[in-house]
Amino acid sequence: MTRLIDSATIAELAKDDFNLATLIRFDFSSVLYLTDWDRDISALSATWNSSPHFLGVGDVKETSDLRVNTVDITLSGVEQSYVSLFLSQNYIDVPARIYRAVLDDNDVVIGSPILVFNGVITSYDIQDSKSDSTVTVQIASHWKDFEKENGRKTNDNSQKIYFPNDDIKF
Repeated sequence: MTRLIDSATIAELAKDDFNLATLIRFDFSSVLYLTDWDRDISALSATWNSSPHFLGVGDVKETSDLRVNTVDITLSGVEQSYVSLFLSQNYIDVPARIYRAVLDDNDVVIGSPILVFNGVITSYDIQDSKSDSTVTVQIASHWKDFEKENGRKTNDNSQKIYFPNDDIKF
């Protein structure tokens, strides 16, 4: 994916020491903005909420091949609002974005955050044990439906789903 990175961000990244924060946006009916930074961040006309329950982002891999890229975002299931969010709302195809922001020592974003991954939520998994609980959210690129076959199949079993008494055989 081609990225335009502004000159202020490039200059800061060229230094030996800089601060880097991850920003996650889930576009549910009420947009969820999260950051792994230790304080809230203002960027892209929004406030990104600092959360100790944001545990991490999997590796973002880019290729020149035409394929579906996926990334896992791990949240703590101890925060019941995340579990409730996925159990109570339609999460399939909800847009999700991952940004990286360069910050100065006063927690001000330098330049503009860099869009690292842009996709949609495809699934989630809740893992509970005696010691911890996690919610892993998988997001995939827009290529996820590239080979999807829409419509119904033209076989007897598929027909019976909608017309159970239809016994006409050809």
